[in-house]
Amino acid sequence: MAKISKDKPINIAIIAMGGQGGGVLSKWILDMAEQQGFLAQYTSVPGVAQRTGATIYYIELFPKHLATKSKQLPILALTPIPGDVDIVIASEMMEAGRALMRGFISKKTTLIASDHRDYAIVEKQIMGDGRRELSNVKTLSEETAAKYICFDMDKAARDSNSIISSVLFGALAGSDALPFDRAVFEETITISGRAVEANMRGFSAGYQQAQTHNTNKESKSKEPAKSTASKSISPLLNRLNDNFPPHVRMTTLHGLQKLTDFQDPAYANLYLDRLEIIKALDSPEKHWHLTNEMARYLALAMAYDDTIRVADLKTRSTRFKRFRHEVKAEEKQIVNVSEYMHPRLEELCDILPNSLGKFLLNRRLLSKLFQKGRRISTTKLRGFLLLYFMGRLKGIRRKSMRFKNETTRIEIWMNEIISICPQNYELACELSGMQRLLKGYSDTYERGLHNTAAIMQAYEGFKHQPQAANLLSNLKGTALQDEEGQELAKALAKTSPLIRAAE
Repeated sequence: MAKISKDKPINIAIIAMGGQGGGVLSKWILDMAEQQGFLAQYTSVPGVAQRTGATIYYIELFPKHLATKSKQLPILALTPIPGDVDIVIASEMMEAGRALMRGFISKKTTLIASDHRDYAIVEKQIMGDGRRELSNVKTLSEETAAKYICFDMDKAARDSNSIISSVLFGALAGSDALPFDRAVFEETITISGRAVEANMRGFSAGYQQAQTHNTNKESKSKEPAKSTASKSISPLLNRLNDNFPPHVRMTTLHGLQKLTDFQDPAYANLYLDRLEIIKALDSPEKHWHLTNEMARYLALAMAYDDTIRVADLKTRSTRFKRFRHEVKAEEKQIVNVSEYMHPRLEELCDILPNSLGKFLLNRRLLSKLFQKGRRISTTKLRGFLLLYFMGRLKGIRRKSMRFKNETTRIEIWMNEIISICPQNYELACELSGMQRLLKGYSDTYERGLHNTAAIMQAYEGFKHQPQAANLLSNLKGTALQDEEGQELAKALAKTSPLIRAAE
């Protein structure tokens, strides 16, 4: 697609969330166009909130020499018109989908989009996996747009220690859609005088990737790289490649990474031991569906959130780097992080040896010491060391009360799957997904345990019925609809007559 001519109007729509610099990007384009002999106007229609709606910035550029020739000023529109937008810039993948829905993208449009995700409120508030499936957005974008440039611009911004608006500006320059040379774009950033060095780094990253990006190139599936693995990890990767079918290797690899990080390679090896038992029940005719599901959910079950895990995650250097990036802190600026924590007696007992943990848990008088929440600053030495040393207690985890309880629960769960699989493969797959109900820690985890117990009690009554898989699937979905469990109680009440009929 050739550059847009300087002898025609140019319509640009930018869709960005609050804090992503959509206004700055619009101003750059406006200033650049005016310097290059265009009449320019931009308007913005704000969304409701950062993640329930994005702001649409609309820019119209009209060649000044055409207005001079006709001896009258053009009337410029205030909002983009479906089918008449030359360039669409989307700061996130869902925003590209919204642009498609609104009809902004057509065969005349250059679409520049970042393929990272900032999840919407409606995706986050669901107790289960509420993420929207957006793979079709990429497909439709490639089919609909005249030119489609898409890569992770948020990562490019982080890597260049810049902001995403400068990367988007660079991608616009690299797309060759506008009739301006790279030097004109760079001059605009320089003249603005705002964080010039950082913005130039982001611009260069965006420009380079847009110039070399090939939208028709399919991403190749990555196999575990044996040559770069440490000696402790290599045996796990070798076992993965030797004993597991290609269908499940990527999912299992993520599980190995998670469990090695959670505990150690020996714990990850136990994960493979358990998964091989499930694999023996599966077959290529079933596309290894049960094995793949268990590779995901078994890893989640084994890497539960205890106090040690939470403390470890809260004191990682990458977390502090992310905070600094998010608040756009300069090199010498101090960023203070205050953690609100409200551990219960149960969380303390969970990491103690099994017998001691049970003993203290029965002494409810100690609960009074844990009734109030605390604020701990992890950017100050005292608060950081407290959580840091707590996060280094992985060595005692295998002897803890929580580890023993989780191991027992996993074994009961797996034994039921092993027992039911020869009779009802689909039901075994649904059972593997029971782990979706167990997440987080403290009260959230307790609610998940309660819901799981209620469902499994009902399951014993209907597991031999033909529609057992559908019944279990519906109960799981209902349990994830609300935190209070009211919808689940209603669903279980409706299931009771079916159980009595079977009996």
